[in-house]
Amino acid sequence: MFTIVPLLAAHPREAWQVSSLGGITNRSYRLQAAGMDLVLRWPGASASRYLDRSAEPANAMAVAGLGIAPPVLAADPDAGWYITAFATGAEALQGAAFVDPVTLTTVLDLLSRLHRSAIVFPFRQGLFQAIDLYLDLAPTPLMQQMRRALEPVRLALQRNPMPLAPCHIDPNPANFLRCADGSLLLIDWEFAAMEEPLWDLAAISMEAGLDNSAETVRIESRIGAAQLPRFELYKTALNLVAASWCEAEIVAGNDSSDLVALRDHRLRRLEMRLTDPRHAIWLERA
Repeated sequence: MFTIVPLLAAHPREAWQVSSLGGITNRSYRLQAAGMDLVLRWPGASASRYLDRSAEPANAMAVAGLGIAPPVLAADPDAGWYITAFATGAEALQGAAFVDPVTLTTVLDLLSRLHRSAIVFPFRQGLFQAIDLYLDLAPTPLMQQMRRALEPVRLALQRNPMPLAPCHIDPNPANFLRCADGSLLLIDWEFAAMEEPLWDLAAISMEAGLDNSAETVRIESRIGAAQLPRFELYKTALNLVAASWCEAEIVAGNDSSDLVALRDHRLRRLEMRLTDPRHAIWLERA
């Protein structure tokens, strides 16, 4: 790579300092040489079972044009890797960052720019298509049981679909970079797809642990009161999206220590929401 990619070949291999930036299913590396500071995003093997790797570089290029993601400097769509500039001074948000009202508003505004843009991602997956895809890869009894429990949610969400928009699909805090000037960038676009904006908004709400009053103020103004029951069902279903994805990765041999904890946490959240007295109301009004 260091000899065949023009951007990297500008310096001899021994001049490049390579450091790992981590990742659960993919690997990111910081590449530094004189006058150059880059990030190489390298696809993990396990995720190739359920992702088209050729899409991510193109997705990242499209959103970079909106100013909400780092510019793509080199890419190989066939292999699925791409290189961006390293955001000097930027730090990934921590788990509790969305609780801060100012940060949360900035995050929601960034996502609104994406949702209202003219970008058209090449794929659409859907909540239950995603769940069923992951279950096909890891059809464990517990996951199948929870999928059956969510069938009323699937049927309710079929009734009044919202228009599709370009969505990130995985807007967890670690995928947001706070730059030195306080602005935010959003990274990791492998799951990006045309979906209902409720997917991203529900994921943000789950990460923030918003209570009802906060959701009413921050979410209702963006989607309207009539969509709140549908929004709640998205939150319910997204717990199984995450849990079944974790299970598929675990079965494939991914040894990340975060996967089991995330799977179990999402399953507990799912069980709590299914027994919530308001669940029947959300099903009726979605």
